[in-house]
Amino acid sequence: MYEHPYLAYAVTESQQAEIQQAADRRRFLIEHADQIVPRAAGPLRRLGQRMLRVARSARGTSTGRVSSGSRTPDAAGHNPIDRPSAAGCEPAPAR
Repeated sequence: MYEHPYLAYAVTESQQAEIQQAADRRRFLIEHADQIVPRAAGPLRRLGQRMLRVARSARGTSTGRVSSGSRTPDAAGHNPIDRPSAAGCEPAPAR
């Protein structure tokens, strides 16, 4: 009631312009797909890949690993490897 109709018009117009720009970008990428070259991995991507590689190798070579053929679920249906174990932490009193 107290809003000026121009505000709604301006918002709608800017949203339509963004949608049009996104459509133009997608069309351009589809038309020039043969010119797209993957960028070399930067420092953050290399760090992330290294962390994933370490996490996967640590999961595969854990000390309590059971061969994949002898994994049997316990009574609750959990696999022994997937179940979290206690880390020896004592509960802290509430402050």
